[in-house]
Amino acid sequence: MRPPASRPGACDIVMSLPQPPLQGIRVLDLTTVVAGPFSTMILADLGAEIIKVERVDGGDDSRNMGPHLGPWGAYFVPLNRGKRSIALDITQPKGRDAVLRLANTCDVFVENFRGGKAAGLRLDEPHIRAAKPDIIYASLSAFGNGGPDYRKPGYDALLQGRTGIMSVTGTDAQCTVRAGVSIVDMGAGMWLAMGVLAALLERQRTGRGQRVDSSLLETGVMLMAYHLLYREFSGHNPTPQGTGHSAFAPYGAFKTADGHIMIGISNDRLFQRLCNAIEKPAWTQDPLYCTNPLRVDNRLQLDAAIQAILIQHSTVHWTAIFDQYDVPASAIQNAEQVLNDPQVAALGLLHQVPLGSDGQATVPQIPIHLSVTPPVIPGAPPALNQHAHEILTEAGFTNSEIEALLS
Repeated sequence: MRPPASRPGACDIVMSLPQPPLQGIRVLDLTTVVAGPFSTMILADLGAEIIKVERVDGGDDSRNMGPHLGPWGAYFVPLNRGKRSIALDITQPKGRDAVLRLANTCDVFVENFRGGKAAGLRLDEPHIRAAKPDIIYASLSAFGNGGPDYRKPGYDALLQGRTGIMSVTGTDAQCTVRAGVSIVDMGAGMWLAMGVLAALLERQRTGRGQRVDSSLLETGVMLMAYHLLYREFSGHNPTPQGTGHSAFAPYGAFKTADGHIMIGISNDRLFQRLCNAIEKPAWTQDPLYCTNPLRVDNRLQLDAAIQAILIQHSTVHWTAIFDQYDVPASAIQNAEQVLNDPQVAALGLLHQVPLGSDGQATVPQIPIHLSVTPPVIPGAPPALNQHAHEILTEAGFTNSEIEALLS
């Protein structure tokens, strides 16, 4: 893939790109759907080689999650670009033994099995570490490595509910909603990737491998940090605020003549800029609005007054005005508008990955910029079992062993 576009102030890259940071690191990836594959995708963009072990009966479940372009699912493509695929039946002795032999050639082993399943398959940390003593064993689960709910199944939406995220998302307590993106899944994947990087650094210093754990539950609780303290400090449970914020006003989405615009005013200086922009400078001296606590107490009246002004002109009009007055505001964009956003283009964030005869797909690169060794999307997503023969050959399997295993 092409390198990301250079940014103002970034160091110039020499004629040929240097090796990526994780060049030479090999990861055995037994994860599925979103959280685990997102974690190993981060490692792939940083240069690690990812061997994706999939089920023989259809592979990763995300392959079947639409919409589709040919056989390619919209969930699968962005999270599995640049990986290599091998399909093994890990419930059978030969498939399990193949995983152990592959683990012996790898630096990192990643799984997101339901609690207790890895041990049942004899692919838990003790068995994998017996195959490779200094390996990094990374486990991503729904409820963590222990506790009364250790063995329960869990998915992003369930954990958004369990950790309280849904209780503060939506327009009112009777109509809570989940976040429209998989924030718990992807957040847990980021934590796991950071843990793997830290463990690799420790191994470089000491030669010791270790276990890395993260979970959806812990991620959701971490994301709720402010709201948990809100309950503790105020004595009241926070409630859904829609696009607003319990601590600031005006703060939220407002209708324009042709769309919506988000405004975020978090202090009195910004409120003064907003008032000047909408030609209401007297509001800064109004006893109802002159401080943020007063604006919070009178938010309904203030929001209605602002709304009556913004509805008169287009989103583009107000965006230009707010930019002129340095007011924190943004148009609320749809997916098509994000794909064509000039700032997104300037950062080189979106790239095309080939899908063979089916065309190509636009995927975002991880939002990390390194001035000397920038992340690079390593290539196309794999077809199921596409790299089985070469992966097994590299691991020392003979041709007869490969044929017996794949049959």
